[in-house]
Parts: sequence; C-alpha cells; structure tokens
Amino acid sequence: MKITFPHMGNAYVAVKVLLDGLGLDYYMPPVGNRASFERGVENSPEFMCLPFKTILGNFLDGLDHGADTILFGGGSGQCRLSYYGDLHKEILKSMGYKFNYIHLTLNHLTYKEIMDKLGPFLHGRTKTTVTKAVTEAAWTVFAVDGLYKKAAHIRPREINRGEANRIMQHFEKRVQTERGFHNIRDAILEARNALEKVELDPNANPLKIGLVGEIFIASEPSCNLDIEKKLGGLGADVYNTMGVSMWIKKHFVEAIVPIHGRDKAVDAAQPYMHIDDIGGHGINTIGNAALMSKDGLDGIIQIYPFGCMPEIIAQSSFRDIEEKYGVPIMTLIVDEQTAEAGYITRLEAFCDMLEMRREMRNKAGKKLLGA
Repeated sequence: MKITFPHMGNAYVAVKVLLDGLGLDYYMPPVGNRASFERGVENSPEFMCLPFKTILGNFLDGLDHGADTILFGGGSGQCRLSYYGDLHKEILKSMGYKFNYIHLTLNHLTYKEIMDKLGPFLHGRTKTTVTKAVTEAAWTVFAVDGLYKKAAHIRPREINRGEANRIMQHFEKRVQTERGFHNIRDAILEARNALEKVELDPNANPLKIGLVGEIFIASEPSCNLDIEKKLGGLGADVYNTMGVSMWIKKHFVEAIVPIHGRDKAVDAAQPYMHIDDIGGHGINTIGNAALMSKDGLDGIIQIYPFGCMPEIIAQSSFRDIEEKYGVPIMTLIVDEQTAEAGYITRLEAFCDMLEMRREMRNKAGKKLLGA
C-alpha cells in the first residue's frame, strides 16, 4: 500500500510526520507543482473552486506515481454540501483510476475516527505507536505554524532584506526530503534558531495587516500567490488568522478536550450575522475581521476562491465593520485565471493607502497636541 495526500499550506510537514511515525509508505506530490495544478483544472468542472481543482491535481499526481490509497481530510459542513471528497472520488473513478479512499471528517476529528479509518492499514501497530505518531504530528503542526508566524514578523523589520525568506526557503527544501519526526524536528529548530539571529531594525514601525478568508487559499502559497511574502516585502506585518494550527486546534484538539470556551471569532460575528455557521469559515472571517479592527490593525485583507459562497456572504458584513472601526478591508478573489501583475498592483496600492492614512492620523494628532 502506498498513500498519497493533497497539499494545504504547510500541513504536509505534519502529515509526513504522522505517516512516518505509523511506518506507512507514501508519495507526496511536489509542493506548488504547476503541471499537477493544470491537470486538476483540466479535469474539474469549470464552476468548481480553486481548492477543488488544486487538490484533484495532487491526487492525479499521486496516483500516477504508484499510490493506491488517497488520504483526504474534508468537512461535514455547508461548503459544497459536504460532497467535496465524493466528487473527487467520482471524477478519478471515471478516469479509470482504482484506489482506496480514506476520508477523515475534520470538523470533529477524534482518535477513534483515525483508528476506524486507518485501522485496516495499520496491521497490528500498537495503540502506543499510533498515539505517539499523532502526538508528534500535532506538535509539528503548531511548531511549523509558529515558524511561519515568526518569519512574517521578521520580514518588515529585518535590516538585510530577504534574509527571512532565504531561511524559510532552506527550511522548506530540507523538510520536503527529510523523513521521521526527529529529523523534521531538527529542521524546525534549526530554522527557528536562524530566524532568531536575524538582525532587526529597532525603529521599524511596519503596517499591521490582518488576513482572513477561505482557509485553503489563505494558507496555500501556490494559490494565494505568496501573499504573506509579498506583503512582508512591502513592509507589512501580516497576521494570518487561517493557519493550519488553528484548524487542527478547532477541529481536533477541542474534540478531544471537551472543556473549552466559546469561539471568540464566532461571538464577535454575531452583531453582523446572528448565526453561528454560514458554511466554510465564513463566520470566522467576519469575527476575525471585527476583532482585528477593534485591536487597531491598519487594514484587513479577505482572500477567497472565485465562487466561494460562505466568503461572499461574509463579505457583505464588511461595510458595517468598516463604519464601526474605521479600518479598511480589501477583498481579493482568486482563480486559475488570476494575473500576478494585477494582484501585486492591488497589494501595493492598498499598502500605500494605509501608509497615507497613518501619516494623516499622525499629522492630525500633532495638530491637536499643538493646539
């Protein structure tokens, strides 16, 4: 048996740790591979969203490289009425592929579901082995997300421009080929130590921009055109609310540990939507936009794939949030036709506008003090 799985941001690092810990053979599709993406687009219904097409391309790549089992994590909510994985499966079967299909329901993922779905493939591995592999994978998720957050904090403050990007590129290149938790942990710690040594400008006062939206697009650089790096290069500190660790914490950790409070983002969204769920992560988009605006960020960017109904609904609340807090919110919609040049121009214009707003506020404050 050989397993393949799709990419979503840096989640592949933790998936590798999990499968290595369980002693399972697998093929990982190349990260951000254009040829795989184009095959996914070619074989998907035109009206399907960019994440669907990207994931299908990963599956095709994996099956073409000898995989006979697909590991996929999907939800059971209102996004595509939960038929996402079923559509992938039917398309692949219609193309003549034969494979096993393991679909983990990630809305409320539990240890029991992991055992039920993966049990037939574990061939007598002990509960201790499985628990250790899951625990190491969970640690990896949070450690890697922490690494990317640290890089986002450093980019607009580093004295030698591009240093954080070089460190992260080296990390990504290494971690894609390493096997086993200990080697991957060493790569994470090495990158963390390198980032901590980056010399920062003590006088830097970067723009603070929040990133909200559909989780796949917000966390997958090949689909969002590396928005965090681009904004960092424009001098902005990016706060991405849609990291993989947030997803795991919400849908896995909280399912295991039943004692947890209400979701702050869901509560913050209530004045604008009066409901706990509008599909996907739409309600989190509204709540996080409100929370970050209240916290005084300079601007918010919503990013989602063309045709994503939950995010379209969420977008309708932004006018009220902007009027209440005075923080600009820009929406970016991406699909396979998105041109990078126009995309960069919009980011540059947004950052320029935020800088001008900041300067105007500072001048107004000085006049007030002078008066």
